[in-house]
Amino acid sequence: MAETNITEETYDDEIVLSSIFAVLWKRWKLIIFGTMGAFLLSIGISLLLPWVYRSEGFYQLSNPTKMIAGIGINLPGFLTKEIAENEISIINKKASIGVPVPLYKSISTQFFNPNRFQVIASQDELVGEEELKKIKDNVRTAADINKWIKPVYAFAKEDAREFAQLSQVESNSVIGLNLAYEADSPENASAYVSFLGNYIRDCFLYVTLYKYIMDGYSNTVSAMNKNENEIIDHQFELLQNTTKMKDIRAILTNYPESAKIESRQLVSVQDGGSRFLAPVTQLVGIESTLADLRRDLAELERDREKLTVFAEYFSLCFSKLAKIGEHGESLFLLLKSIKDEVFKNKDLSKDEVKEVFNNLSIDLQTFDLTFFKNSRFISGPTIPTVPIKPRKSLIVIVSSFASFFLLVIWAFVLHWWQGNKKAIISPPAL
Repeated sequence: MAETNITEETYDDEIVLSSIFAVLWKRWKLIIFGTMGAFLLSIGISLLLPWVYRSEGFYQLSNPTKMIAGIGINLPGFLTKEIAENEISIINKKASIGVPVPLYKSISTQFFNPNRFQVIASQDELVGEEELKKIKDNVRTAADINKWIKPVYAFAKEDAREFAQLSQVESNSVIGLNLAYEADSPENASAYVSFLGNYIRDCFLYVTLYKYIMDGYSNTVSAMNKNENEIIDHQFELLQNTTKMKDIRAILTNYPESAKIESRQLVSVQDGGSRFLAPVTQLVGIESTLADLRRDLAELERDREKLTVFAEYFSLCFSKLAKIGEHGESLFLLLKSIKDEVFKNKDLSKDEVKEVFNNLSIDLQTFDLTFFKNSRFISGPTIPTVPIKPRKSLIVIVSSFASFFLLVIWAFVLHWWQGNKKAIISPPAL
């Protein structure tokens, strides 16, 4: 009985397989030629698809924090020595390398701005017209830019176990950016990564220079007001002491015997106790005070001359800031040209003028070193030799197999339709 069941099952399987092969054999032309047609079509389409090349590069960031936080230290009379030293100490503790994370996050809003990105791209020689069109079509949100720009932190998540061993004054920072771009040719991909590096530098440069101008302008105005008040106070004190000296001399004239009073005597240390000193001794003290006041007043007047030149420079920068637009390199060139304009008719043989000229020159040289020398590509932009996509051979293989299986299914659909067409179209009457 068992043998009979096995034989029947085998016979049924043979019937099913023979039916399947019969259907396939009947439609072999559809399947074979259809698959060949799909194969050739996929080859044609894959040949039309452009190759995509990916270029990469690592762009090192230089720390502009010292330049930003140091504004005002060179302005005379604005910061005391203790405050200036405290500012520098805080700066040095923020980040030994790279850009402090808070500063990076504030500046990154600039280079993740799609409108600014498109404007700078249209002004850059590295971006061709075709690529510029793609940028306008594809770069519409910050996420579209963010996928090509990835920050590299000094201390990554993998270093968390080692954080406990770091000094408390150390803080995390962004040491550079991994830049990448995909284009239809190796040259275009590499050129675009170069543009991204220039774009990042321009954003950092613009934010730094903007803060430099705003802080320089406001700090100069504050320093000039403070300087003027101090000059007024010193002039008043100088006048008061001069009047007092005349009064004491009048006392000596009226009481000549007072000049012979022993100067070594006990006096009160409370306020006003000095008036009990011998008149001659008081005159010596007043003369000494007047000498100090004249020296301080001369220093304040010297500071006023320097502040006047600073104010002229930063006022011109401030007035032209809105006209230059948000372009860092153009703003940097503007600062240079304004410096030349301000000192064109100045007498550089005067110490006060020469000192301001040197301070501004040092600032501009520091900007140049920070953003045009130290901020640069450490590696790349690479010129790719092999495209990353599309995988044309895979497209042909997948398309051929997919078309084959679809045509097999279609052959069975046609077979079923021919067998049931009459019943479906003309159903039997009830």
